[in-house]
Amino acid sequence: MATQPHGQSITPAWKVFTAIGFAGVVGAAVTYFRDGCTLAIIGGMVILAIGLPLTVWSILRMLRENRGHRLHWWRTPPVNPRNVDLSRAVGIPTTIFGALTIWLNTAGSAPWWLAAIFTAILIALFGVTVAVHNIRLSQRT
Repeated sequence: MATQPHGQSITPAWKVFTAIGFAGVVGAAVTYFRDGCTLAIIGGMVILAIGLPLTVWSILRMLRENRGHRLHWWRTPPVNPRNVDLSRAVGIPTTIFGALTIWLNTAGSAPWWLAAIFTAILIALFGVTVAVHNIRLSQRT
Protein backbone atom coordinates (compact mmCIF):
# COMPACT_ATOMS: atom_id res chain seq x y z
CA MET A 1 0.00 0.00 0.00
CA ALA A 2 1.56 3.27 -1.10
CA THR A 3 1.18 6.34 1.01
CA GLN A 4 1.51 9.94 0.02
CA PRO A 5 4.13 12.00 1.83
CA HIS A 6 2.71 14.52 4.24
CA GLY A 7 2.88 18.08 3.00
CA GLN A 8 4.26 20.91 5.04
CA SER A 9 1.89 21.71 7.84
CA ILE A 10 2.87 25.04 9.27
CA THR A 11 1.00 26.57 12.16
CA PRO A 12 -1.04 29.55 10.97
CA ALA A 13 0.68 32.90 11.44
CA TRP A 14 -2.11 34.30 13.59
CA LYS A 15 -1.53 31.56 16.18
CA VAL A 16 2.21 32.19 16.25
CA PHE A 17 1.82 35.98 16.56
CA THR A 18 -0.85 35.56 19.24
CA ALA A 19 1.45 33.24 21.18
CA ILE A 20 4.37 35.67 20.89
CA GLY A 21 2.13 38.53 22.01
CA PHE A 22 0.82 36.51 24.94
CA ALA A 23 4.35 35.59 26.01
CA GLY A 24 5.39 39.23 25.74
CA VAL A 25 2.46 40.47 27.82
CA VAL A 26 2.99 37.83 30.50
CA GLY A 27 6.72 38.54 30.54
CA ALA A 28 6.19 42.29 30.79
CA ALA A 29 3.66 41.82 33.59
CA VAL A 30 5.95 39.55 35.58
CA THR A 31 9.05 41.71 35.12
CA TYR A 32 7.03 44.72 36.31
CA PHE A 33 7.28 43.53 39.92
CA ARG A 34 10.57 44.35 41.63
CA ASP A 35 12.30 44.45 45.01
CA GLY A 36 12.27 40.73 45.71
CA CYS A 37 8.51 40.30 45.59
CA THR A 38 7.74 36.66 46.38
CA LEU A 39 4.88 36.63 43.90
CA ALA A 40 7.21 37.76 41.11
CA ILE A 41 9.79 35.09 41.97
CA ILE A 42 7.13 32.37 41.95
CA GLY A 43 5.70 33.79 38.71
CA GLY A 44 9.16 33.75 37.14
CA MET A 45 9.66 30.13 38.19
CA VAL A 46 6.29 29.13 36.74
CA ILE A 47 7.01 30.94 33.48
CA LEU A 48 10.47 29.37 33.28
CA ALA A 49 8.97 25.95 34.04
CA ILE A 50 6.57 26.43 31.11
CA GLY A 51 9.00 27.98 28.64
CA LEU A 52 12.07 25.79 29.02
CA PRO A 53 10.35 22.43 28.35
CA LEU A 54 8.48 23.91 25.38
CA THR A 55 11.74 25.18 23.89
CA VAL A 56 13.59 21.91 24.44
CA TRP A 57 10.64 19.85 23.15
CA SER A 58 10.34 21.92 19.97
CA ILE A 59 14.05 21.60 19.19
CA LEU A 60 14.17 17.86 19.93
CA ARG A 61 11.04 17.19 17.87
CA MET A 62 12.43 19.18 14.94
CA LEU A 63 15.68 17.17 15.12
CA ARG A 64 13.82 13.86 15.38
CA GLU A 65 11.51 14.62 12.45
CA ASN A 66 14.48 15.68 10.29
CA ARG A 67 16.62 12.67 11.17
CA GLY A 68 17.69 12.00 7.57
CA HIS A 69 17.70 15.61 6.37
CA ARG A 70 20.27 18.35 6.58
CA LEU A 71 18.99 21.38 8.50
CA HIS A 72 19.59 24.75 6.92
CA TRP A 73 20.56 27.70 9.07
CA TRP A 74 18.22 30.35 7.69
CA ARG A 75 15.37 28.37 6.16
CA THR A 76 12.47 26.26 7.29
CA PRO A 77 13.56 22.66 7.93
CA PRO A 78 12.70 20.08 5.24
CA VAL A 79 10.20 18.41 7.59
CA ASN A 80 8.39 20.97 9.71
CA PRO A 81 6.03 19.28 12.16
CA ARG A 82 2.92 21.21 13.05
CA ASN A 83 2.98 23.25 16.26
CA VAL A 84 6.77 23.11 16.62
CA ASP A 85 7.01 26.73 15.53
CA LEU A 86 4.15 27.59 17.90
CA SER A 87 5.83 25.93 20.87
CA ARG A 88 9.11 27.62 19.99
CA ALA A 89 7.33 30.99 19.67
CA VAL A 90 5.97 30.59 23.20
CA GLY A 91 8.89 28.71 24.73
CA ILE A 92 11.80 31.02 23.92
CA PRO A 93 10.22 34.30 25.11
CA THR A 94 8.79 32.74 28.26
CA THR A 95 12.14 31.15 29.06
CA ILE A 96 13.87 34.51 28.68
CA PHE A 97 11.24 36.40 30.70
CA GLY A 98 11.10 33.75 33.42
CA ALA A 99 14.87 33.67 33.92
CA LEU A 100 15.10 37.45 33.78
CA THR A 101 12.28 37.86 36.31
CA ILE A 102 13.89 35.45 38.76
CA TRP A 103 17.22 37.20 38.38
CA LEU A 104 15.78 40.70 38.74
CA ASN A 105 13.96 39.79 41.94
CA THR A 106 16.75 37.84 43.61
CA ALA A 107 19.87 39.77 42.61
CA GLY A 108 18.62 43.34 42.83
CA SER A 109 19.03 45.50 39.75
CA ALA A 110 20.18 43.86 36.55
CA PRO A 111 22.25 45.44 33.81
CA TRP A 112 20.34 45.93 30.55
CA TRP A 113 22.67 43.67 28.58
CA LEU A 114 21.80 40.59 30.66
CA ALA A 115 18.75 39.82 28.51
CA ALA A 116 20.90 40.02 25.38
CA ILE A 117 23.47 37.61 26.83
CA PHE A 118 20.80 35.13 27.93
CA THR A 119 19.16 35.31 24.50
CA ALA A 120 22.54 34.76 22.82
CA ILE A 121 23.09 31.67 24.97
CA LEU A 122 19.70 30.24 23.91
CA ILE A 123 20.47 30.94 20.25
CA ALA A 124 23.94 29.39 20.61
CA LEU A 125 22.47 26.24 22.16
CA PHE A 126 20.07 25.94 19.24
CA GLY A 127 22.95 26.52 16.80
CA VAL A 128 25.09 23.86 18.47
CA THR A 129 22.31 21.27 18.27
CA VAL A 130 21.78 22.00 14.56
CA ALA A 131 25.54 21.84 13.91
CA VAL A 132 25.86 18.51 15.75
CA HIS A 133 22.85 17.15 13.83
CA ASN A 134 24.38 18.15 10.48
CA ILE A 135 27.81 16.74 11.43
CA ARG A 136 26.30 13.40 12.46
CA LEU A 137 24.33 13.30 9.22
CA SER A 138 27.42 13.96 7.10
CA GLN A 139 29.36 11.24 8.96
CA ARG A 140 26.65 8.66 8.19
CA THR A 141 26.77 9.27 4.45
